[in-house]
Order: sequence, then structure tokens, then C-alpha cells
Amino acid sequence: LRKYINDNQLRLNEKTSPTPRKKFEKEHINQLWTADCLHGPYIKLDGYPRKHKVFLIAAIDDHSRMICARDWSTHENAMALEKVLKDGIARFGCPRALYCDNGSIFSSFHLQLACARLGIALIHSKPYDSPSRGKIERFFRTVRDKFLKLLNLNEINDLQLLNQRFETWLEKEYHKYPHSGIGQTPMERFITDSQQTAIQYVSQEELDSAFQVTIYRTV
Repeated sequence: LRKYINDNQLRLNEKTSPTPRKKFEKEHINQLWTADCLHGPYIKLDGYPRKHKVFLIAAIDDHSRMICARDWSTHENAMALEKVLKDGIARFGCPRALYCDNGSIFSSFHLQLACARLGIALIHSKPYDSPSRGKIERFFRTVRDKFLKLLNLNEINDLQLLNQRFETWLEKEYHKYPHSGIGQTPMERFITDSQQTAIQYVSQEELDSAFQVTIYRTV
């Protein structure tokens, strides 16, 4: 369909002015997490006959710019997203709202139900409105420029090693390097605000129960 439209010059010539954007930031940590998925490089992983594409699913805290949830995986699906969110919530607490795009993994009934059980407001951006998720998009650009470009992909043969390298980069560089948008490091801002903001922690049992798959059957 796209080729037919281009070949027959059926596109409208109307030029739409870009939507004006204002600087936006939540007042405290865990009020809003923005989640998205980065399509990474192809890596030769053990157990796969050919190079396999890897994906980074991550969520950034709007106030502190901490990457509260993150994990590299071989699939962009609901199971990978579930693992990322459960690990992030167990470590940093439960966010009040989760902002993401309209991709299939973020608009599934399973995620909607899990967020409802945990009291998280699941908010979707308008279609094709990536600037509204500017903070996570900017972080992904940093990942490409300062992590992936310096990573020797020939040394990576399993996801565990890739995630270990990524965790080291996050903890030693990104989280401890002054962020231009906030004037301090993400870790400093998160710790400072955590001293005056109540963090809602969730036990592993509650997380497992919240993400339990519900299937309807007719007996």
C-alpha cells in the first residue's frame, strides 16, 4: 500500500506545523515512568544458528532520570516486558503512572490488568508521537552513542554478559554522570528526593500475583 501511494504520488502536500513542546517534569520520583523499547544490534548468541537481534526494554523515572527498569532480551514481547517491570518495581518501588506508546506489548490486556492490580495508571501516547516520550528517546540515543558504539559485539555470546556490561555502564557512568536536564546526577536526585517522598514497595508475592495471567474458559 505504501509503495502504491508513493508510485502514484497520492500523498497530500499539506504541511502540518509541529506541535509546540514545553518543558515538563514531575515533582517527585516514581510519579511517572516512561517506558519504551530500543531495537539493538544483531549478536551471535550461544544456542542460535545465526546472529539474533536483541532488544532493550527500559523505563526512565521522569523526575530523576534514573533508569528504574531495564533488560536486554531476544524478543520484544509481553514476557520480556513483565520481567523488566517486575525487577524494576521490586528494586525502586511502584510508580504511580506508566507512560508508553501504543505498541502491542504496551497495550496488551495482560499489562492493563497488572497495572490495575498494582494501582498504576497506564497511559498511552498519541500514535507516532515520539517527542512526547522525549526523555526515554534521548536515553536510547545515549545508549547508542556511549554504550553500543564502544561495545565489542564479538565478545558478547550470551544475554547475561550483555546485561552485565550494561549494568556496569549504568551504575558507573550514566547514573553517576551529571545530567544536563537536571544539573546533577540521576542517582543524586533520586536519593535526595527519596528522603522526602514515600516509596511504595511491593513484595515478590504481590508482584507475582499482580502479573498472574488470567484466562477465561467455558466449562
